[in-house]
Amino acid sequence: MLKTGCFLLIALIASAHAAVPSLKVLIAKSLSNVVVEGMDLHKTIHTLKKSQQYRGRKSISFNCRPQLRKKLTVQSSPLLIASLSSPTGLISWGKHKYQGELHLLADPKTERCDLVNFIPLEAYITTLLAKEMNGTWPLEALKAQAVAARTYALDRVRKSHGGKLYDLESSEKDQVSGTFFDATEKTLRASKETEGEILIGPSGKIAPAFFHSKCGGKTLRPDQVWGGVEEGYRSVNCTFCQKTGMKDWNAKLQNKKLVDMVDQVLKKYYSDKIIDHNIKIMPDSLHNSELRIYAGDRLHIVKKSYLRNLAGRGILPSNNFIMSNKNQEIHVEGQGYGHGVGLCQLGALELAKRGYDYRQILSFYFPRHKIKTAYQQ
Repeated sequence: MLKTGCFLLIALIASAHAAVPSLKVLIAKSLSNVVVEGMDLHKTIHTLKKSQQYRGRKSISFNCRPQLRKKLTVQSSPLLIASLSSPTGLISWGKHKYQGELHLLADPKTERCDLVNFIPLEAYITTLLAKEMNGTWPLEALKAQAVAARTYALDRVRKSHGGKLYDLESSEKDQVSGTFFDATEKTLRASKETEGEILIGPSGKIAPAFFHSKCGGKTLRPDQVWGGVEEGYRSVNCTFCQKTGMKDWNAKLQNKKLVDMVDQVLKKYYSDKIIDHNIKIMPDSLHNSELRIYAGDRLHIVKKSYLRNLAGRGILPSNNFIMSNKNQEIHVEGQGYGHGVGLCQLGALELAKRGYDYRQILSFYFPRHKIKTAYQQ
């Protein structure tokens, strides 16, 4: 264990000196108290414009509410309160170690703190691969994931223009990243062997590269799920994920539950509402991205993804499902897990097992995109 830890330490700290960008990742929200530890810590309190260097191992505690209340009386948006770093390249929060810096943000509305990790992008990728995939998966699958995740992260940095306190969250809202000891020899190799590589669309511009757990037989375009168009995306038939991961699923809903859900979706996305609660679902197909529902004599067409966002993954694990009326209930049958856009992770796993390299995997799921080296050491 110690030998592996030392190997990771040397490899990751070395990567910090590469000519790679860094990004700000939100790793925790709404904290009342934050305790940070490290060797020879350097602390900057931005609100007071003061810095302090500590020698040896030091633990620094921030009690967010009482300490920040006075400083935020005229502040309406989140504020950068403090930054902490260590010359070792590692800093601890709770039981976890992070590379780079930790930034403490204050939210005047809640009088609580958010924690942000300012980290070199390649170090970020090595930990993310162990969370978004699995650090033991075939190298070529991990490399495909590395390119997709790097593309998404750089796109988020580009859109923030450096003016935001963080670029993206470590959550399923964006991407789930890990901590220092989540990295493995395979994730380090996957990051190093694809260093700086991203996907670009037909116009030559960077665009977000999405990924999900299991498409269930066919991937979706961003416009089919979220409504926004991203260049270069195509829906592709994928048979590679069908024998792995979550099996086909089903669910039941009461008519009233579906009426309420459709009504909320219509109000939020279509400036409409249900007038007649007597509903009938028209014949559907598994990979149809929209649901056709009659409420009385009025036809409503709604995106399945909007219903899933409202119902949650516990009821609708994916956007590939069929709904039908049966005995005063709504029966749902579905396949896959996740939003279904872009790289199918379990499909990539199977392709890697069959001997596909990461470029071939990415070409399959992103047929109109090309790989470009955005930076290199």
